[in-house]
Amino acid sequence: MPPVLESWDGAGHPSRQRLIAYLDAVAALAPQAVAEDGARSLALVLDVGLAHDVALTRGGRDLDNYLFPLARRFGAGRFDAFFARKRHSTHSTIAIGPAVLHSPGNEEQAEPLFSVRTSVSATSPAWKQTLHRACRVVQSEPIPGDGLRLVLCFEVSGRRNWSTLWKPAIDALGPLLGMPDPRRPFRPLDDRVVDLALHRVVDDTLGDDIVVTVWCGPA
Repeated sequence: MPPVLESWDGAGHPSRQRLIAYLDAVAALAPQAVAEDGARSLALVLDVGLAHDVALTRGGRDLDNYLFPLARRFGAGRFDAFFARKRHSTHSTIAIGPAVLHSPGNEEQAEPLFSVRTSVSATSPAWKQTLHRACRVVQSEPIPGDGLRLVLCFEVSGRRNWSTLWKPAIDALGPLLGMPDPRRPFRPLDDRVVDLALHRVVDDTLGDDIVVTVWCGPA
């Protein structure tokens, strides 16, 4: 089955039924990898193949919305990294396995655009505003290019469901991604991201605080 985006429709809606069928199919492909008693430090890689007549950077195919249902189904707390890419292809792939630290590539060796520690509730508008302001300090104009690569690292305590931070964090990156309507700063052009990496670092000394570090550039 092709990957399915998150659905906010009711339980009986066709989009929700498609999502459930897709998640069941993924679970059937990798029962040991996603078993409840399996390894607690996993990584997931999703490669989304789209038809050649489908735009990669328009149309609302946000990569975090492909990843979030998988995190919810299999338990975000068992994963330290999620990766997604979209490209023109006749097929899609998914891989789940142990999360392994590796020597950074060229992108990760570069200095991050910014890193910010937040103390306010991550469910409040003030949390997104904190990231948005930090973003504006380093980027006054959107990053040019047809497609972007975005890397986010979240330092959190082990008790936090870090997947709930993905969407509000990306929504706050309008100065990097572009904002079609400045009056709606938390509605960025996030479908410009064609390569997404999400990392977690567990630090229980942070308590309720969250540290978000951002890299972004042309894909």
